[in-house]
Amino acid sequence: MNKPIPTIWRIDVEPDLFHTPRLRQPWHGFVAVSQLVDRLRVSLANRSGYTVHPTWFLRLDPHIEYCFGEVDFVVKRHSDIFDWLIAQNDPLGIHVHPYRWDSERGILFSEHADIGWARHCLNVAAESFRHCFGTPVRRACNGGYFLNETLVDAAVALGIETDVTSEPGLAPKENDPSFGSYATAPTPDFRTFPRLPFYPSRDQMGIPALSRAASRPILFVPLTAYDYEFALKPWLSRITAHLMRRPRQHLPLNPWKVWPSPKMYWDLVMRAVDEQPACYFAFAIRTDDPHSESYRNVRELLDFLPNHPIATRLRFVDPLGPEIRALAIPGM
Repeated sequence: MNKPIPTIWRIDVEPDLFHTPRLRQPWHGFVAVSQLVDRLRVSLANRSGYTVHPTWFLRLDPHIEYCFGEVDFVVKRHSDIFDWLIAQNDPLGIHVHPYRWDSERGILFSEHADIGWARHCLNVAAESFRHCFGTPVRRACNGGYFLNETLVDAAVALGIETDVTSEPGLAPKENDPSFGSYATAPTPDFRTFPRLPFYPSRDQMGIPALSRAASRPILFVPLTAYDYEFALKPWLSRITAHLMRRPRQHLPLNPWKVWPSPKMYWDLVMRAVDEQPACYFAFAIRTDDPHSESYRNVRELLDFLPNHPIATRLRFVDPLGPEIRALAIPGM
């Protein structure tokens, strides 16, 4: 199949480490990723004939102010990069972690139980974005896999029009490096989330609305998931599983994971896109420390991408663009 693939490249602009020391140091991972993107803009555009526009989601929440002294530290410290991204017409949004600092114990944790704090973090990020760029924020995603009904309604109230948080197939998490030392409640259950863009029902965020009247005015763009564990099994095991009608277990195709090879990863992406209910691809990376294993994993995959046939089909677009809206249920 040679159908063009609308692609959302979500880049979470964050400090190099989850456990960030209180030092006003540059975000080296952000600098490295911006340089990587600039290299790929040329090579990918040469393959597909289309310009490349990742969507950059910035950390502007209270924990950034605690660690760096200013909630908009990254925008001020790296103003030259943001001037360049804006000149390239790359979409911008916010990436919010409900982090809290326990001063008595000296540890960082994710506050999932106090929804008032999570909503406060979202509000601070949205207001900081407006102050930095002179326009209301329209795109958002949440860190640590965290999302709930109240946060969705709070995002709608702020005028946010799309959310790129959900990871179909992902079971609730109680422990994860992105939580800090711990989280006060598990993350949501994404196992039944649709694998296509949709407008969530007013009754339940994981269920697509079937009409305009029944929907919330926010477009969910889930990250792409696929039953890659099944796909990587020997052919005899796959046939046996098929004959036994084993349920498919889709999981996010996160590029920071360890994959057999870059070619295999992009082969899986191509199969996932062509087999899922809607033809699109959404993936996320974080601006990790350039010396970290996760950064090296991501860079290896992205460096190989221009050499893979899928590069001719990828169209990097805004999650609010017409290409993505056209895939949503219902058509709004």
